Amino acid sequence: MDKNVCAYYRTSSAVNIGSDKDSRKRQHHSVFSYTQSKGLNVVQEFYDRGVSGTLDVLNRPSFMEMLNYCEDNSIDTIVFESADRLSRDLIIMETGFQYLSNLGYKLISVSSPDSFIEDTPTSTMIRQVLGVISQFEKSNLVLKLKGARDRKSKLNKSKGIIDRNGNGKCAGKKRLSEKHPELAKIVVSYRKMIDRKTHQPLSFRTISRRLEDEHNLVVSHNTVQRILDDIVLMKKEERNRKRRKI
Repeated sequence: MDKNVCAYYRTSSAVNIGSDKDSRKRQHHSVFSYTQSKGLNVVQEFYDRGVSGTLDVLNRPSFMEMLNYCEDNSIDTIVFESADRLSRDLIIMETGFQYLSNLGYKLISVSSPDSFIEDTPTSTMIRQVLGVISQFEKSNLVLKLKGARDRKSKLNKSKGIIDRNGNGKCAGKKRLSEKHPELAKIVVSYRKMIDRKTHQPLSFRTISRRLEDEHNLVVSHNTVQRILDDIVLMKKEERNRKRRKI
């Protein structure tokens, strides 16, 4: 008779989340390939999206939901792809393992099935070495990404592509005016209008009220200012690019 187990997946980066991404599919494939070969039956899958590997397991929404499910359905085995799905921090991984073991749970890492099951000096060493490697890989990746961002920042600054602080823009996050071009056009058109009382361009608060009254759009006056600031920066970048071409 098959033994019922739960599958646990985790993806930390938001860019790796989605139906077109590989992270969850890869973890699912690894877990099911292993469980089917061992006669285990995955009755439920739990997935923590956008959760860092350094976050304590008891502070992960889906992990806690899984523990509640296991308790309600008398399941004592949790299967995951590799040690870094449990944690990328050695201390958090080890304390999480000890805590769950004391509650009677069995943890199976598909990449090293015995490392979380056998309570021997060798399995403990393997588990901790895997944790150290995972922690190193994370730190190394963070360092490489920082280096890449710094290089891109310097390059973009030399091209006139800057953020609000005057630094080279290197983040992938789009400006509000880029994400909502139609809204930006409306905001700009309002800003060109003159207030009859002050004889000045419409204020950010006035534009905010008009957006709600005339377009049913709730946009704060701070957001209005950010959109207009973004447009100024984009025009400045475009001018700088044209000058460099000349």
